[in-house]
Amino acid sequence: MIGSNILSFAKSILSDALESGGIAVDATVGNGYDTVFLSRSVGSCGHVFGFDIQEEAIAQTESRLEEECTAANWTLFKAGHENMLEYIPEEFHGRVGVIMFNLGFLPGSDKSVITKPETTIAAVRSSLSLLSVGGVLCIAIYAGHPGGDDEDSEVRQFCRSLDYHSYRVVQSEMINKPGHPIRVVFVFKL
Repeated sequence: MIGSNILSFAKSILSDALESGGIAVDATVGNGYDTVFLSRSVGSCGHVFGFDIQEEAIAQTESRLEEECTAANWTLFKAGHENMLEYIPEEFHGRVGVIMFNLGFLPGSDKSVITKPETTIAAVRSSLSLLSVGGVLCIAIYAGHPGGDDEDSEVRQFCRSLDYHSYRVVQSEMINKPGHPIRVVFVFKL
């Protein structure tokens, strides 16, 4: 159920691809809410890898994980998501069930530190090789800030260009939200 939050809808879609013992990635940990969701979903036998370039985001996420999750099934990297192939051990390449992105800026922090099209596209490209068959990439796009419209356009164009025989791409958005709509793009690997 979407309710007032499109991410709740996204998580309901992702739940089908998440399983106990699975592998997941939070490409933009931010405040840690999605990382906690992923950690709980994969359970004590699974693992979550998280990325963010901001120390504040890593610290908030680590604190939230320690408070809200029973399993220590996560690894956080203070690194850009475009480097995920280098940081995630090769044994997990092609085995990741879910990868989540929240594009834009860290709520409540410096709004000049934003995700950028060039690094995001590189990260999305890397994500495709990390995903297992049947895995899902979820990209939440918040465009209502300087640079956000360009990233929104470039990310969606990249996803549109993916081979239909290898991926299915679905877009969902809150079209009656005042200001910029929040879009979620799902990429399903066949």
